[in-house]
Formats: sequence, C-alpha cells, structure tokens
Amino acid sequence: KALTTGVVTVSISSTSVTASTLKTLDADSTEAVAAGAVTSISGTADDIKSIYSATGITGLGDEAVTLTDTSVTAATLNTLNANTTGTVDASTVTTVTGSVADANTMYATAGISGGGDEAVTITDTTVTASDLNTLDGNTTGTIDASSLKTITGTGADAKTAFESAGISLTFDASSYLA
Repeated sequence: KALTTGVVTVSISSTSVTASTLKTLDADSTEAVAAGAVTSISGTADDIKSIYSATGITGLGDEAVTLTDTSVTAATLNTLNANTTGTVDASTVTTVTGSVADANTMYATAGISGGGDEAVTITDTTVTASDLNTLDGNTTGTIDASSLKTITGTGADAKTAFESAGISLTFDASSYLA
C-alpha cells in the first residue's frame, strides 16, 4: 500500500546517482533529500545545475560530476565547477558556446576534465586578439568567431589570430581592427 499521508525523510545511500533521479525525489518530497553519501552524479548540465540550485536537496558539493551533453555553454561548465570540489567530466562535450572569457576560464580550471578538442562558438562581438589566441591554444577544435565585429590588441597578436587555421573569422581584418 502506498504512503499517502505523513512525512517521509529521503536519504540517498547510493554513492552514484543520476541528476534526474535527484530532481524527481526533490519534486516528490516535502522534506529535504539528504544526498551527503553521493560521490558521483551523472546527467545533463541543465539537470545537474537544477539539483545544485534546489533548496530541497542537501549534502552536495564534493561529488564528481559526469556530463552526458554533447553541447554546453562555457558559463554552465564554470557554474557546475563552482558547485563541487569534485571533477566535472566534460568528455562527451563536442561543442562549447560562450564568451572568450568564459571559455578561457573553463579551460584554465583544474576542476573540469575531458576538454581540449571541442569546437567553440564564441558569442562576443569584441575581443582582444591575445585572448582569442589563448582560446585557440586551449582547443584543437575549430573556433567559430563569426560573431566578431572588432578585434583589439597588438598587430602581432592580430596577425597570429588571422593566420590561425583553428580560428574561423568571417570578416576583412583591415576593416575591423581597432
């Protein structure tokens, strides 16, 4: 017979759980879901972000996270990394979108693993050539820089960016260098 009245405390004893399971438990419970025993969470970036922001789930913050997404924003990866002291495994990710600053932060952190070969689509309209070159050095994937209207910096840095096979620029440099 199903429990239809009363208070039920939910405590996760499994060390490995999916984010969607935690979301369901949180949605179905009026009490906090104790997840302190969890050492590994897998799922989509959106589901994982959701459980970290849920007020009905306690005990998270030191578990390993394994993403199942193939496309994610750099800001989302940085947010997930900030929510756990465990490693965020992004090895399934093949495309990252976001600002050059967010992407470079993502690559610079030791808390995110599995990166370095994904395509990056930047959303900035203005960047420094040195930041763009740093991003180019962080991934072997192609950088889609079609949103750019202005590149600032030294002539040498701009030349490096324009000559890189890894950066796809879609405008005439002579018209847009600031």
